[in-house]
Amino acid sequence: MSIASRTFRLTKKFVKFLFLLLIYAIIGILIWRLFSTNVPASMKALSPNEALASAYEESGEELYAFSQEQRSITSAEGNYGYFSVTRAVFIPSANQIQVVFRYNNSTLRHTQEDFSLDAAPSRDDEVYDVSLYIVTDNTPEDKSDNLDTSPEAVNSARIHPSYFESEKTVLYNYRLFVFDLGELDLASLVQNEALISVFADVYYEGAVDYEAKPYGTLCLYDYITETRTVKLSSADKKAIEGFAAN
Repeated sequence: MSIASRTFRLTKKFVKFLFLLLIYAIIGILIWRLFSTNVPASMKALSPNEALASAYEESGEELYAFSQEQRSITSAEGNYGYFSVTRAVFIPSANQIQVVFRYNNSTLRHTQEDFSLDAAPSRDDEVYDVSLYIVTDNTPEDKSDNLDTSPEAVNSARIHPSYFESEKTVLYNYRLFVFDLGELDLASLVQNEALISVFADVYYEGAVDYEAKPYGTLCLYDYITETRTVKLSSADKKAIEGFAAN
């Protein structure tokens, strides 16, 4: 065999090896991304409290909860891809809304740039203030004034979380927020078709001004979009029953 033929064969094998190595590397990256982006188990179940346990005790597995299909990630020019909501569950009989909020590590770097910070915030810190901005209808029989901002037509309220849990993966940071609505009666608002919209507003903790435009906002509910019933998962039931048993 000539030197040229041997060199050609070795080169061919080397190229084939590099091609297979590239394929395996791509597959490995895809698998890593798949597992690193999975929502942690602790963020998949409802977080029980007295209100939810009481509602579950009364209704059992027939406990009514609902959600809507809404845009799940911020997409404005100044916050594209910064924040997302992976789950938002409305539970009228418990008078609460539970929201799973997520941001990735690059969001922290963007926050450093956007607020001229000396360093990116730590993943262990509570960097963002998340609250609900709820708009209700004073004239539910007349939908023509739902976009009006006058107090005769609509009311607005800001609700802060009564409880939250934290979790993180390689790429993402999660918060499960429980919003107890207090004086707002979610069941009555839903029954009377007086709930106009619910937004999750995000502010940087170092510059919270509720009169200013939020750093990010996501619509969780609007009165036009069809709702869908959320069936309690086995994880939901286990969490609630475990809380009630303690």
